[in-house]
Amino acid sequence: MIEKKSISKEILPTPEERMEWFAEYARVKSVPAVCKKFDISRKTFYKWWKRYNSAEQTSGSLENRSRKPHHNPRATPEHVIQRLKNLREQTGFGQKRLQLYLSLWYGIELAENTIWKILRRSGIDMKGTKIKRRKVRPNDPLLPGDRVIIFVKPFEKPIGKQKYYYYSAVDECTHLRVSRIYARHSTLSALDFVQFILTSFPFPIHYIHTPLDNAFTSIAMSRSRTHAFTQNLRRLGIKQHIPTRKQSQSKLQMERIKHFDSPEVFLSFQFNAQVDADRMVHNYLHDYNNNQPRKQIGMVTPLEKLRSFEQFKEILEFDPKKDLS
Repeated sequence: MIEKKSISKEILPTPEERMEWFAEYARVKSVPAVCKKFDISRKTFYKWWKRYNSAEQTSGSLENRSRKPHHNPRATPEHVIQRLKNLREQTGFGQKRLQLYLSLWYGIELAENTIWKILRRSGIDMKGTKIKRRKVRPNDPLLPGDRVIIFVKPFEKPIGKQKYYYYSAVDECTHLRVSRIYARHSTLSALDFVQFILTSFPFPIHYIHTPLDNAFTSIAMSRSRTHAFTQNLRRLGIKQHIPTRKQSQSKLQMERIKHFDSPEVFLSFQFNAQVDADRMVHNYLHDYNNNQPRKQIGMVTPLEKLRSFEQFKEILEFDPKKDLS
């Protein structure tokens, strides 16, 4: 049986022992003699002798120092770490979804493993990141992002001989609305609009209610799980609610949709170019979100409703398409 040799940790000399080296050197004036007496190499002697003299021969310069680098150029900046902690605290997401929202909202690219290590060092138990999804029932109080409804409406008149479509998303809690215009009503437009929703709303989305439409689901196959739009939402960690044909035609569903829908007068206007329609939509949404009180949320504006939540108090204006103003 082979015995394992126990490797003892190297015991480094103390500052007092190093002072003895230099005292001996002052007496004998011979570096080889000092090295032989104390069983050290010349390299070690000159290393500490140089450090001792450069520090004006103070005993503090002979203290053992950590070999850990004083500066790591690849270290994650402190403001990024703080933003990551805040996002984790607000959402409770694991590293995969945190990576997604950091990239979409703040343009911060971090590896999943890096996110896991940062949060683990901060004392957060990352083993239990798979939290129970909050189920929102009809009578439960909503939080921003709990449910978002998507509407699709065509412009009544063509814009430059091309038929255009108005995509709109409304948050049920705050009634905040974001919209975009597309030249084609298709799954590609729907996928692009979801990315726009995620980057526009200042909160994570949990559920998205979509119309019963081939752009969002397969009408032929009820509640298909293989549709590209459904698969994309699953990848983003968002649940999709699709009404059945019977539900979409029910009076109750129509009344509920009417509660969140808004009659957009500009859909009947004649526009010469898409940029004119974009500008009209931008101005309408800016006024709707920031200035128009809504009866459904207690006669306050959607922005005021959003600011009633502690984490969104600092938002003074909601304007995701400021570049068009």
